[in-house]
Amino acid sequence: MIISRLFEHFLADIRFGLRNLGKSPSFTAMAIGSLALGIGGSTAMYSVIHAVILDPFPYRDPARLMSVTVQSPRGGNWSFYPIDQFLDIAERNTVFDGVIASTWSDVTWTGQGEPRRLRGNHCTMNTFEVMGVPPLLGRTTTAGDAVEGAEPVTVLGYRFWRGQFGADPGIIGTKLRLNDKLRTVIGVMPPRFMWRGADVYLPDVFHRGETVEGERAVHLMARLKPGVTRQQAVAALDPIFRDIERLNPDDFPKGWKLRLQDFGETFPSGIQDALWILFGAVGLLLLISCVNVSNLLLSRAAYRRREIAVRAAIGAQRSRLIRQLLAESLLLSAGGALMGIVVAAAGLRGIIAMVPSNTIPDEAQIALNMPVLLFTLAVSITAAFCFGLAPALNLSGGDILTPLREGGRGTAGGMRQRVLRGSLVVCEVALSLMLLVGASLMVRTLLSIQGKNIGFDPDTILTVRVPPSEQRYASAARRAALFREALQRIRTVPGVRAASINWGLPPVFTPGWPVSIVGSNLTESRRVLLHQTDQHYLEVLGTPLLQGRFLESQDVNSSAHSAVVNQTFVRRYFAGVGAIGHLVRIPSFREAPWSLADDSFLIVGIVADTVNQVSSNEIWPELYVPFTVLNRADRIFVRGAGRAEALDKAVKAEIYATDPAQPVMDDQSMAALLRENAYARPRFNLLLFTVFATLGLVVALFGIYGVISHSVAQQTREIGIRIALGATFRQVVGMVLSSGARLLAIGIGIGLGASLASVKVLSGLVRNVSTFDPYSFAAVTLLLLAAGLFASYWPARRAARVDPLRALRDE
Repeated sequence: MIISRLFEHFLADIRFGLRNLGKSPSFTAMAIGSLALGIGGSTAMYSVIHAVILDPFPYRDPARLMSVTVQSPRGGNWSFYPIDQFLDIAERNTVFDGVIASTWSDVTWTGQGEPRRLRGNHCTMNTFEVMGVPPLLGRTTTAGDAVEGAEPVTVLGYRFWRGQFGADPGIIGTKLRLNDKLRTVIGVMPPRFMWRGADVYLPDVFHRGETVEGERAVHLMARLKPGVTRQQAVAALDPIFRDIERLNPDDFPKGWKLRLQDFGETFPSGIQDALWILFGAVGLLLLISCVNVSNLLLSRAAYRRREIAVRAAIGAQRSRLIRQLLAESLLLSAGGALMGIVVAAAGLRGIIAMVPSNTIPDEAQIALNMPVLLFTLAVSITAAFCFGLAPALNLSGGDILTPLREGGRGTAGGMRQRVLRGSLVVCEVALSLMLLVGASLMVRTLLSIQGKNIGFDPDTILTVRVPPSEQRYASAARRAALFREALQRIRTVPGVRAASINWGLPPVFTPGWPVSIVGSNLTESRRVLLHQTDQHYLEVLGTPLLQGRFLESQDVNSSAHSAVVNQTFVRRYFAGVGAIGHLVRIPSFREAPWSLADDSFLIVGIVADTVNQVSSNEIWPELYVPFTVLNRADRIFVRGAGRAEALDKAVKAEIYATDPAQPVMDDQSMAALLRENAYARPRFNLLLFTVFATLGLVVALFGIYGVISHSVAQQTREIGIRIALGATFRQVVGMVLSSGARLLAIGIGIGLGASLASVKVLSGLVRNVSTFDPYSFAAVTLLLLAAGLFASYWPARRAARVDPLRALRDE
């Protein structure tokens, strides 16, 4: 009975609230629109966070899928092991239900037109069982596929199947020539199964002493048995790894230890910190929206005080009045939530389009699903109480005689309400300033990164990746011959000024290793960036040679252990001493897969510093060696007389002329490469921060406008008297503007203090953000002050044009 009665009262409150809100359509529209911005932004950002951070993976119980990682006390760690070591761990462990191997592999697909390089994953036969996801079509591997002499098989990734074969279900049973081996397609995985983001999965049986299509090392992942903790697993695995270390002492650093990382820790999002920051920013937008609606309700409350007083006088309890007022807030919040979902759906498409490539798990599926909608519901209910409680308490206060005695509207509200509304506007201004400061710092960050001198014009440089397969180019001599001939052909293309080779993606990413200087006691664990290149590299990038010489053709042809370093390298290792003529060692090169007998290189020259870590604006020590020493460089850099894109077809044609079966991939200009890699993350932060800050500013300005307008309405009689006594237009405008300026000044002061604290947190999560940027703070302060005074001017202008006779007559 009690529950039934409460439900009836609730329905009555809802019906009454609907009638009341229907009487004020402009107020209702403004309130719902303001809430839609805050709730919609929050919903869109939460959908990204839920898909990317909270629940990105479709695999069975991903928290039990563990990478076994060897950690060095110097900070390095790895979870890739030679195949023999992988098999030892898989066979001897007692803590895992299944151990699987995987790789990031370039796989050559031939036999159907132009050769193509696919993203492959060489995996063990039990991979699909351990991952716990059934196929979309066909089947996955069975025991029969592991029998010696069984037909080689492959399983296709969904995107590859859909993009290459048009989602044809008849693909099952088709044979594909992958790495010169015919494999039968037995299945297609569902859309979210993106383990290693592979186009094709190549299940194989691994054997000791053998590579798998050229792959010498594999990533180890295993499913932890139920009831086994990470600590127990590490304790059980440690003796196995100690035995492996005794047999392979060079594979383990001194003082190493084991660590288990679950799937989410192994493959975190590259923009995880940025997403939490943006979620905080959209939270500020939601707060601004709630504060603004609270202000609108207080403004409306001034005209409902007599109605509420009458209801209280005839016996309505305060709790009943509060409940009815909160029901109206709940209706507004529900309307804001419904509109917010529409806003979120539209905004989500924009956010997805802006997400930088290779920064979120391939498996993540961003959508307005049930968990996201439940979040929206929770936010809406919370928002209703946040913006509705203060007006409800204020409006249902104990004084009922004053409202009943008041016959007009000019005196409605009282000092307490004016102070409360002013405080809410101050809060809006402060929150809006925090958002604007964050956006301005993101602008400065992006400009700082893009403004750095990288030493060359990225629009004129074309990059193409030419990864030779291990099967066709097993020997170092054949790989070197391929690139020498291809580069020689490319240099004859009209419009090409220079062509060279390297690996990685300098200046975005270049691999590196610790080095030591022969004859020096200096020990360093920090990496030195290593370029595998030839004698023409400086011509491509335009880097000045300062001392000595650069690599020469005889260095490249003879695989000489010559090296050129940059100025930062000299400062770190040869302070006050000449570097040329010294030997530098790279101890890792004595280990597999390099296995060099001699790991020392003679420094023959010094080049100028250029930014080589664009995302962080840093210059790291660099070492340039002939690419023929390691023969792992596979990216060609071509400098043209004009735009790089004009050379694309001709350069690829010369590579195909060198080897018609050699795939060419990732052809793009250096400018595009920088946009997609170095500048994409700060631009993502900037765009979303700017959107949230702009919306927050607009909502805050509406709040300022509403408060000043309401204040003018309350002072109509006073303003009329002033004008009647001779007050000029400028004096009346100045009087009203001063009221708005006071609120702005207080809000800006509080916002600056809060921004200083928030920027310290921001700088710890986002690179290159200054903890105090006076230009950004000054620009934002002036912007907010100017916009706030502009919003205050229109009510002031209206007040200055009041007809004093009409104002006095209305009162």
